[in-house]
Amino acid sequence: MSQGPAQAVRDLSEAFAARDLNAALACFAPGDDIGYAGSERSESAVGRAELTALLGEVFLRTEAYAWHAHDVTVHTFGDRAYVFADADGIARPDDGADENFPYRVSGLVEQVEGRWLWRHCQGSEPST
Repeated sequence: MSQGPAQAVRDLSEAFAARDLNAALACFAPGDDIGYAGSERSESAVGRAELTALLGEVFLRTEAYAWHAHDVTVHTFGDRAYVFADADGIARPDDGADENFPYRVSGLVEQVEGRWLWRHCQGSEPST
């Protein structure tokens, strides 16, 4: 059972950590009206085909990514909500030590069959 809109932040992090493309795509609302923007300029996708291609490339990298949200703000409007989370990001290289960095995740989620799913998600590394 969903623990509210903030669960969408945790679910997507778990999919990224596992480099599980199907699990990551399942974190997004059905249909093609979805989007994602990451920290890098080239990490932007609109629609399911672009999102599949982008995340497929990200998950082929030699490191996995995850984040642990510590401050989450949620503004709920019926079955939709805006989520903003300050987080601790983690890059786990296939060989080597973890790298920690500040991270933020935000976007629009909506409740679909009891689960909060991303309509648009943006992850970014705030500059110091």
